[in-house]
Amino acid sequence: MISSTTPSRLWSHHGFASASVVEAGHAQRQEVESFIAAVYLRRYGAQLRSFLPQLLAYRDADGALMAVVGMRLGSTGDLFVEQYLDVPAESALATRMAAPVARSGLAEVGNFAAISSGSARALIPQMTRALHHAGVRWVLFTATRGLRNTFDRLQLQPVALAPALQSRVGDDGTDWGSYYATQPQVLCGDVAAGHAFLLERQALHPQVARYGFEAMPCQMGVGA
Repeated sequence: MISSTTPSRLWSHHGFASASVVEAGHAQRQEVESFIAAVYLRRYGAQLRSFLPQLLAYRDADGALMAVVGMRLGSTGDLFVEQYLDVPAESALATRMAAPVARSGLAEVGNFAAISSGSARALIPQMTRALHHAGVRWVLFTATRGLRNTFDRLQLQPVALAPALQSRVGDDGTDWGSYYATQPQVLCGDVAAGHAFLLERQALHPQVARYGFEAMPCQMGVGA
């Protein structure tokens, strides 16, 4: 599990200045959930009612929220994205990747929210780093067309597992608005490979270098 810590400073003044892990009961939890809900309402007209258990919140130098992503470990129970799959996540991954996949090594991310496309691009390398240092090998997530384009711009290539169909989602009170009109897909990625690729590209890729990938001291490690 990613452990909550004192916010860590980033090198790049162009984007995030601090990061924290916000879990249930955290003093910032309501603020961070409200930030996510506001982004989904503005973008899709959606009314979110539930959020992932761990929220990674990134702020600017003035303490204002810039981007958030949620995470749930596969070892803690059912994943939201499994509603879209015909088999457990580890089985779907093992078939698609033609390799053994342990549920203990996978996680889902979601609740992607950012104030701008630039902040969204900044979020992905930092999210990858946090997952890597938390010991996550495989990541699953639901990606809209816009989010898939963001991964493309960073030259990351997650693999499609299934379409994310609204008809398969249970009723948790959420009104999804136009979210499913974006043709979301369930994607998966090899965290170690993505982390290594981003490190290798840091000197070559201006976006990754700009957002200070690997500049944040790793205080978001594996907890008990």
